[in-house]
This record gives sequence, C-alpha cells and structure tokens, in this order.
Amino acid sequence: MATTEQTRCRHCHRILRSARSIALGYGPKCHGKIRKATAAQTGAHKPAAIEKARELIELGAITPLRGRRIFTVISSDGTSSYKTAAQGCTCPAGLKGRHVCYHRVAAQILTLAA
Repeated sequence: MATTEQTRCRHCHRILRSARSIALGYGPKCHGKIRKATAAQTGAHKPAAIEKARELIELGAITPLRGRRIFTVISSDGTSSYKTAAQGCTCPAGLKGRHVCYHRVAAQILTLAA
C-alpha cells in the first residue's frame, strides 16, 4: 500500500494542490495575506529587517507556538531557537531592546496576516 504525503499551507494548514502553492509553501489566499502584511510593515522597519523576515517566513523557519501570537524561530545559523511575538523576542538583539529584530518583524507580519 503506497502512502502519499500531502503538503500543507504553513499558515492555515490546508492541503496544497497546485505546484506553485506547494513550491511557495502557502495557498494563494494566505500568500496574498502575507504579502499585504509585509507591505504594511515597509514604513515601520528597516528594509533589511523586512527582507530577512520575509526570508524567514518563506523558509518556514518561524512556526506558531500558541495560536498565532507566539512563535518559535530558528536562528540564522540554525543552532538555536527563540520564542518571539510582535511585542518581544528572546534572541540576543531582542533582549537588548535597542532595535526591533527581524524575528519580531516576521511575527508582526504573520500576526497581521491572521
């Protein structure tokens, strides 16, 4: 008996069917919501932070932990993970609190897209 693995949307967890959606990791509606939420953040944060946050979301390195408010994020070198939300992050930059880290930007984007 052969088993087929189904790919699910990283945002809403629905089954993805089209090749484009599977490649993106998001269905068309969720992808549109994330694009709108990313565009809404462009004036509030540095372009480099938004680009890193977008990459984090595309790679699936940020996953919801509780609902869609608290997330687990993999560090850029892949050796550790942090808990993040729109209001704060446990990464070293987030703990210093001088700047908004890109983990928080990604959490803000996903929270707005919910």
